[in-house]
Amino acid sequence: MPAPTATPTPEPAQSDEDLTRAFVTKAIDYYGTNGLDATVEFYRSAASIEDGRMLILIDEAESLLLVYQPIPALVGQYVGPGSRFAFGGLIDLATESGGGGGWVTTRGINPATKQEEPRRVLAVLHDGLVFSASHSALVEDIADSTQEYVTKAIDRYNSEGLDAVIAHYNSQDSLDGQFYLFLIGADDLYLAHPIFPHLIGTDIKDVVGSDGQELGEEIAQATGEGAWVEYLWPHPVSRREQQKVTWAIRHDGLIFASGYYAGEPETADPAWRDADPMEYTVEFVERAIERYERDGLDAMLNYYNSVASFEGEWYLFATDDSDIYHVHPLLPHLIGTDIKDVVGSDGYELGKELARATEEGVWVEYLWPHPVTLKEVPKVGYAVRRDGMLFASGYYVRAQDPAGRTVDYVQEAIDYYEANGQDATVSHYSSEGSFDGQWNLTLTDENDILLTSPLAQHLVGTDLKDVGAGRIRNIGEEMAAATEDGTWISFVFPNTRSSETLYAHTWAVRHDGLLFTSRYYDDQPGDPATP
Repeated sequence: MPAPTATPTPEPAQSDEDLTRAFVTKAIDYYGTNGLDATVEFYRSAASIEDGRMLILIDEAESLLLVYQPIPALVGQYVGPGSRFAFGGLIDLATESGGGGGWVTTRGINPATKQEEPRRVLAVLHDGLVFSASHSALVEDIADSTQEYVTKAIDRYNSEGLDAVIAHYNSQDSLDGQFYLFLIGADDLYLAHPIFPHLIGTDIKDVVGSDGQELGEEIAQATGEGAWVEYLWPHPVSRREQQKVTWAIRHDGLIFASGYYAGEPETADPAWRDADPMEYTVEFVERAIERYERDGLDAMLNYYNSVASFEGEWYLFATDDSDIYHVHPLLPHLIGTDIKDVVGSDGYELGKELARATEEGVWVEYLWPHPVTLKEVPKVGYAVRRDGMLFASGYYVRAQDPAGRTVDYVQEAIDYYEANGQDATVSHYSSEGSFDGQWNLTLTDENDILLTSPLAQHLVGTDLKDVGAGRIRNIGEEMAAATEDGTWISFVFPNTRSSETLYAHTWAVRHDGLLFTSRYYDDQPGDPATP
């Protein structure tokens, strides 16, 4: 009679974290065997996805995204400090956690469904590269991560004091993926908000959502026990409203708060990108009117006087039925003045032309401050009446060849220098008269000391290379490395006036030892082709 066969002991099932770590380890082994180029090529393909796991690969030294299969257009982008992309948190996670890698729960893209969801993320630093993958997580997990982020802020306050906390959490470096801290004083005034700095000094209790929810009042009721508050709020990347879930807690009289977004995925380009500007302007104004009719005048004023209401370059300006401005988020000093008194630098009575609008609407072309430089550039505005009030928005006329104009502007400055000398050049290009819309000149001497810096006069006399010191990517050093052949350098430019994330495309040329640079701004990443 045969001996009884022993029942094999089943191997314990691997946890989701075990499977994610195995996926990352496999990717590291693939890199060790096949090299970087082959690794990048393979993990950019759909064939590399396993059980809802995909690889994110980042060059740690350069903070460059090398692999992100869901959105190939992001590959090659800078994702370090100052970037609008959330991948920079992976670099910190990997480098701070040592060789074993670190974990965090945040929201990310499920590669199978293409939907944004809670994801448990592993990041490992190996050979100067950050290897990262994730798996689906429970909503409870991301809620825990939100509370952990707030707790770390409280710990920093306890150890370093209020001033240090305000300085840290008002900087872009404090962002951790979608997490950022907003800090409220004992008097309920904002002390820190890295996404919407215009809120600093205002009362959180005055913040009303676009749907009329008095979300600020709810957050201000937080106690030492903490509270969860749900409301609509602009996403820090897209600026489009999503449902947000915020954890707020009182500590030492202050409110420490952060939250996560529970809305739709952020994989698509903003609605205004590549849209017909005239059509989008009309749509933007019509949505403002719809908000007014749905939520009432006060809610409309609260929302559209907030930087949160910007959509790219579009913002609402509006008057009451007496033509007195009561909405203007770009130039709030206009509120309370009569739009009919607004006259362009060329003498054109643009305010009167806009005020002629009826319920049929009117289009007006005029000069208006650029949202970055505040120097006048051509703009096309659309205005329409409703209940006697004026609702209006507009778009800036695109330059036909902004890269070519940038190169030409720098060459004009070089020609001016050749004809008039260094002192005259410094004097001229330090003046507002040298501006050409968004174009202006930054000039350094042979030692890279700034001679002109029209948009940041306080930097004159400092070393250009020190401007980016202490950051992973030193833009100043990159510009200082330019030769007589010239080079393009593009970097993220968060426009604090509109909270719009732009790209500054900079042309830098050495001439006679001096460095001549100028730039243009748009929402398209990547360096322009050299003309």
